[in-house]
Amino acid sequence: MGVRAETIEARRDNGFDSIYLEPHLPTRSFCPGTIRRAGGKNGDADGSRRVDYNINNMNTDIKRRYVVTELEHWNDISMLPPRFLTGFVFRGQGNYDWHIKSSLERMIERFHPLGEVQRRVYPAGYEHDMLKEFQWKYPKYEKLNIPREDEIIEWLSIMQHYGCPTRMVDFSYSPYVALFMAIDSAEGLNPSSIWCLNKLVLGMKYNREYKLKTEKSLDGLEEQDSQIYEDANLMLNDYIQERRKDYAPNIYLLQPHRVNERILQQQGLFAVPEKIDVSFEENLFSLVHNREPEEVPFKEIIDYSNSEKMFRPYDYFLIKIKIPHKFRLDITKSLYQMNISAETMYPGLEGLAKSLNRQLYTG
Repeated sequence: MGVRAETIEARRDNGFDSIYLEPHLPTRSFCPGTIRRAGGKNGDADGSRRVDYNINNMNTDIKRRYVVTELEHWNDISMLPPRFLTGFVFRGQGNYDWHIKSSLERMIERFHPLGEVQRRVYPAGYEHDMLKEFQWKYPKYEKLNIPREDEIIEWLSIMQHYGCPTRMVDFSYSPYVALFMAIDSAEGLNPSSIWCLNKLVLGMKYNREYKLKTEKSLDGLEEQDSQIYEDANLMLNDYIQERRKDYAPNIYLLQPHRVNERILQQQGLFAVPEKIDVSFEENLFSLVHNREPEEVPFKEIIDYSNSEKMFRPYDYFLIKIKIPHKFRLDITKSLYQMNISAETMYPGLEGLAKSLNRQLYTG
């Protein structure tokens, strides 16, 4: 039956309430320094091997694989243990065929559907003009919580929260929140999807490039988070101040310093593309070794994540998971039992109103 087959099948029988269920993932940072699971003879309470993520000592010759797969059972995701899942951030989308696009990309495509040149030239201009107008008018509505003019990440986060198009794309630290978003926005019989991006490998890449540039190593999570934020904010200021630089495609994963209730509830963070005159996916796919994805059965990922060899989830950099329509009802009911619903994901009356039309099939 495969690696740990009896345990896996027992967890599948128990659904999302299995012993491996961990909807609220413990780590906030996107590129950990050293993480150890304490306890037990060799590090764990059960005596299994210690997991040691030390970015400065990691192998840099990692194949950044892009794979696509499909759920074979409605609760397959609960078969993946936390030690695997905590290596990723997640994004749920209601249609499997949808590309990952920022709201700024979608706006420009809506206004300039046939303009390839405009899609490359206009994003920086739109971003600049919308930000400046928002900064100018924002004090009329908010008197206290006003970022400094050069805190572009904070401004874009506020703009995104209130529905203004930005370059930033929402992700979550929780696969179950992403699963909810995928199911919640699904329509008709179309399959939905979850994108899983390996934050550990992305962190190693950043750390290596920082060391080459500065001849220094980042010391721990706090310094890494601070440096990532600082570099991303400097890049954004270059765009806003129209200091044209030849930025290469790249992705920053970060959280704003000022978080709102929705970010907290959804365990959210942002993926920020560095090069704005190409698509978000062009930034993302520049980081993978195979732009054409490998097709793998989901069981292969389950077996790998549960194997004794899987101490660091490096073999998969980008995973796109297809969620068939037939699993939608079972997944929705299980997420509801975990208290993941529209009422908890969307604060206030908006969440309450959205949750009411789900009660017929979750109750």
